[in-house]
Amino acid sequence: MVQITDKALLVGEISVKTFDEIFRHYAKPLFYYAAKFVGDDQAKDIVQDTFAKLWADKSLVITKSLNSLLFTTIRNRCLQQLEKEKVRNKYVESTRQKLQREELQFYMEERSSLMEQELEDKLNEVLKNLPDRCRQIFMMSRFENKKNREIAEALDISVKAVEKQISKALSTIRIEMKDYLPLMLFLSSHFLKN
Repeated sequence: MVQITDKALLVGEISVKTFDEIFRHYAKPLFYYAAKFVGDDQAKDIVQDTFAKLWADKSLVITKSLNSLLFTTIRNRCLQQLEKEKVRNKYVESTRQKLQREELQFYMEERSSLMEQELEDKLNEVLKNLPDRCRQIFMMSRFENKKNREIAEALDISVKAVEKQISKALSTIRIEMKDYLPLMLFLSSHFLKN
């Protein structure tokens, strides 16, 4: 049996027997030490990885105590792991916030689109219910951007008659669309921001 002491000085290749002794002696205390930093699952991985690297090294030169070397190695690995988690958590949080902003923006755009459609449908319904001549004059004025004089000449009526029909259409629209005023205000403020 190989004697493991705190003052061990190992030089050269580690035998399987020596490695086994070192593992049996230190694995549990190293695990508990690492678990204080990073939790059980990660502690187990760190300790196993440390011993795997120790074995893969094939030769080991320890000029200070083996105990000090192993515990210092485990502490450093734990601190590295915590730093990685800190960076990862910052990335995850920033990604989460970005996704929330994009989701909110999509929701608002989708909602605005639905509200616009609802508003347009209601306006079309109101326009459809206007008397034919009133609707024709209003459409020429507002959708074809014709001046009152142009409309009067095209329909062979007076400018006063055109003004009266536009006023009648606007009054009807105002009355029929009064429940949609908050929606119109929201959409206009939303589009002014963009």
